[in-house]
Amino acid sequence: MKRVMWGFVALVAVATLVWVSAPAVSQPKVVKIGDLGSKVGVFEGYGKYQTWGIQMAVEELNAKGGVLGHKIEIVSEDDETKPAPAVRKAEKLILQDDVKLLVGAVSSGATLAVMDVTKKHKTIHWNSVSCAEFMRTTKFHKYYFSNQPDSRMQATGLAKYIVDKMGKKVYIFYTDYAMGQSDGRQFKTALEKLGGEVVGVAGAPLDTKDFSPWFGAINQSNPDVLFLAFAGTDSLRLMTQLHSFGMTKKYKLAGIDCFLLQQDLPSIAEPMEGFVQLNHFSPYNPDANMQAYNARFKKKFGTDANIAAGSYDAVLFWAAAVERAKTFDSDKVAEAHEGMCVDNTHIGRQCIRKEDHQVIMDMHLYQVKGGKNLPIARIAGSDSIGEAMVGKDPVEGFTWEIKKK
Repeated sequence: MKRVMWGFVALVAVATLVWVSAPAVSQPKVVKIGDLGSKVGVFEGYGKYQTWGIQMAVEELNAKGGVLGHKIEIVSEDDETKPAPAVRKAEKLILQDDVKLLVGAVSSGATLAVMDVTKKHKTIHWNSVSCAEFMRTTKFHKYYFSNQPDSRMQATGLAKYIVDKMGKKVYIFYTDYAMGQSDGRQFKTALEKLGGEVVGVAGAPLDTKDFSPWFGAINQSNPDVLFLAFAGTDSLRLMTQLHSFGMTKKYKLAGIDCFLLQQDLPSIAEPMEGFVQLNHFSPYNPDANMQAYNARFKKKFGTDANIAAGSYDAVLFWAAAVERAKTFDSDKVAEAHEGMCVDNTHIGRQCIRKEDHQVIMDMHLYQVKGGKNLPIARIAGSDSIGEAMVGKDPVEGFTWEIKKK
């Protein structure tokens, strides 16, 4: 019995020795980044493509070893397209998940609210979809960066084309919340500076189902051009209803970059025929960088990319800044971003302006033909970005009052 017991003890001792001497399997180091956007509702499409852009960038970076030897993991949250849930989810991503980068949100109202959170917690924050003018002016902070053309940049490029090529009398119809209000204000300002005439303005609530009550005022003003600042399912409903009332044939139409995604156009090709909008990307632009990016995106997700491709670039910029700073410390990473240029973005070389952390990017005017956004003009980023206005009120002195000519 004693021999059996000693034999058992010996086996245990040997097993323990082998376990202790065996080399430990090291766990890979991980860094988390946050994806905050609309997963359902009016802006669902933009949130989905934002997520896909982030996923593609992370996959490519991880294949090359990640960032500072860390594998990148994504934590995604739905902001419900509302400021309050966006703030709660941002707090969760930062405090619970310990993300070192937050990309989002999608709606301007939600992004403006989240900016307070990222400022408080000193978290690197990239915006790739929202366009309200306050983000790089009164709400700006050192941890915030954007590669989405804001409403001031869009208005500068679009207003000149409209006055020169489409007509001087314009009616502005916008979605009555942060994004639409911003686009309407900046477009009105830019148009009037160029000698155009705003013959009427109106705002409809977000997620409006019936737009016809506003059509009488539009027809009464008899514009050359109807400028539309809507997005998502609001845009789909609006265009369908304008078309059924014969207004897509009566007026020339133009709108903001996120009015409709390329994926939506084939299903609404006839109402959208001839529509002009400003964008930084289209899968039908022959630019070599856009084509290369779109080919990779389509191979992975089975569909063309769209303007939410900026989320891909946001991750690349952040990773490059982390490598430059040699740390995840947000203060040092923020400083490393400033003035940085990255070559392999979805539209080629892009650089961050130090003063307001806005990416200087060339944009293109597109016209819808046969359900495709086809390029008709290019606008240099240096011509559209405008002066840095950090801390200044971008709407000081603005009025919706119609100036009669």
